[in-house]
Amino acid sequence: MPFQQAAVTVWRKKWLVLGMGILGGILAGFTGLARHPLYEASTQVIVDLPGNGSPAGTANAPQDMLAAIVDGHLTLLSSEAHLRNVLAALRKADEEQGPARSASAGAEPGSLRGAVVAMLLKARARASSLLPESWFDRQAAAATPEAADAAALKVLKDGLRVGQELRSRIVSIGFTDRDPARAAQVANTVATVYVEDMAQQNRASDQRDLASVVSRLTVMQGELARATDQLQTYRLTNGAPDRGSADDSGREIADLGQRMSLVKASLIAVEARLGRVEDLRKTEAPVKDLAEAIGSPSLIDLVAGAAGDTGATPATGSGPDRRQAIASEIERQVARLNAERRIYLTQITLLEERSGTLRAAAADAVSRLSGLRALELQVDVVSQRYNDLLARQQDLSQRIGSPAPGVAILSAAWPPARPVTLSPIFLVPPGMIVFGLASAVLVLVRRRFDRTLRSEAEAEAALGIPCLGLLPMIVRPRARRLCGLLLGQHKAPYTRAVGSLLISLANSRLRLPGIILVMASDGGEDKTSLAWSLALTATRLGERVLLLDFDQQGAPMTREFRHEFSKSRTSCNVADFLIGSQALSETVEDMPEIGVSLMPAPPIARDLLHLVSTVDGVKLMDRLREKYTVVIIDGPSGLPGPEARFLTGWADAVLLTVRWGETPRNIARGVLESIGVEESLPWNLSASTVSVLTQVNLKQHASYRFEDSGGLLLTNL
Repeated sequence: MPFQQAAVTVWRKKWLVLGMGILGGILAGFTGLARHPLYEASTQVIVDLPGNGSPAGTANAPQDMLAAIVDGHLTLLSSEAHLRNVLAALRKADEEQGPARSASAGAEPGSLRGAVVAMLLKARARASSLLPESWFDRQAAAATPEAADAAALKVLKDGLRVGQELRSRIVSIGFTDRDPARAAQVANTVATVYVEDMAQQNRASDQRDLASVVSRLTVMQGELARATDQLQTYRLTNGAPDRGSADDSGREIADLGQRMSLVKASLIAVEARLGRVEDLRKTEAPVKDLAEAIGSPSLIDLVAGAAGDTGATPATGSGPDRRQAIASEIERQVARLNAERRIYLTQITLLEERSGTLRAAAADAVSRLSGLRALELQVDVVSQRYNDLLARQQDLSQRIGSPAPGVAILSAAWPPARPVTLSPIFLVPPGMIVFGLASAVLVLVRRRFDRTLRSEAEAEAALGIPCLGLLPMIVRPRARRLCGLLLGQHKAPYTRAVGSLLISLANSRLRLPGIILVMASDGGEDKTSLAWSLALTATRLGERVLLLDFDQQGAPMTREFRHEFSKSRTSCNVADFLIGSQALSETVEDMPEIGVSLMPAPPIARDLLHLVSTVDGVKLMDRLREKYTVVIIDGPSGLPGPEARFLTGWADAVLLTVRWGETPRNIARGVLESIGVEESLPWNLSASTVSVLTQVNLKQHASYRFEDSGGLLLTNL
């Protein structure tokens, strides 16, 4: 898994990572020790909110208003204009302390001016060291004041911190410096200058308002005089109407209305009775009905008496006198009703006339009262405005005498006892972590860009051919030592690895291939050592072994074997056998001590490509099979050339040596392409071509945890 590979890669370099971490911790600790501790002093100011001057109004101010006002103060505290005022105040304070104090201000820890001057001098010294001296001298007179102000302002900005305490009305002003007393002085100076500036601004604003109020008072006084004159003139011209008489007139009008209503009701009743009587008379109704309609008690009694005497109805009575009396009584009662009607009409006319007179008088009184009331209201309004301006003038005068800045210092700054910078011991863990992580990343990056082959799986994936195993590294390989190792130390990892490799080349019947070609993927001698190792291991299996040497460069390993074990030297070589100029026995050197025969390489002047391309290699190899069961071909030295492709056609198995951790995979792939093995081809099409990793450091290989044959070889150490 990728994560497992990364973990293993880092674990292999754990001591490097640990060492880099320790180095990072040491460097961080020294950096912390070399850095001066910084102290921060803090001053707190409280902001006054508008609330009619009452604490309750301030407490009930909306949170949005509070945030807006506090943000405004924060902006002003951090503004460049305010900071320049602070610098001016500090310069003035230093000048008041005297020339001697100013001269030694750079060495006094409690003076901000000294700190600023010292910083400016250091900055100027650094600038003068970077710039040409002549240029700096020419520009010093013109650029020094502005540069000094800019540098001082930058120092103040860098060390200043302004912020709101949570969501309250308290604003914290902090300043950081190497000297705690200097930090406290600067923080207090920033707060004091700001409070004084705000007080001066408020006083100037109040003075402008006072001038405006005074000018308005003169105008308002004239308006009040004019309104009062108009009121007095109206009173003298129209008189002073009595409100009580107007109320009496109103009550009298109301009484007249009630009386008029009663009279009208009586008139309606009388007219209704007369109309009833006229209707009865027109229809010649009985006298009794007329009497009831008229409603006169005397007429009713008269009609009732006439009915009792005659025993008949009044209309049919026989007494003419009684009928005449009833008729005259009816006429008299009708006349009475008409008289009442006329009286009611007269009363209504009189009452309406009286009511009209009273209404006209009341309207005139109301008109005069309305004009008087309007003038009185005008006088009251002008008087109220005048009084408000007088109160405003008095309030502004008091505020000018004692201006309110809108902010107040809640707590002054004291020299802090503990620095705000971390102790050097706290910088050690981050330094160790950062350097450790950086070294781990470098290790992973280096492993990621490592294009060499270190495991069987990597070799198979990169080359596209099987990898049959790993060959451990041999320190100072020599012919005699190699023979002792392979023929005498059977449990040695190298012996077991070569034996496994040779057995892996065998077929399903465990029969070794007759012709084995050993090719190199680089210019090393690994192929010659492997060829001799395979030859010596094959002798242990009872095979008759012949080693064909095609290395025209003359490998030192081969020269040592010939010097140590050859009993008879021959002047013939492989070329003589291939062209048929010499018999097989004349071209072979026997080494009976190790059981291996050698056919020496052709001289370097011989064209190997022409040699191998003009002979029938298959027939020649068949001749060798008749005498030897295993023929091992040591391929040409250096990177394989065109002749290597002809040699692969002679062999039953091609063994490509790849040096562990050194040979780039692109070089190995190029070698395969040169001998006719394409990476895109499956293994079944190139079954006779395999690879082996040589010069493997087993302990380092085990640290990669590839879980291949290298772990088995390491158990035998």
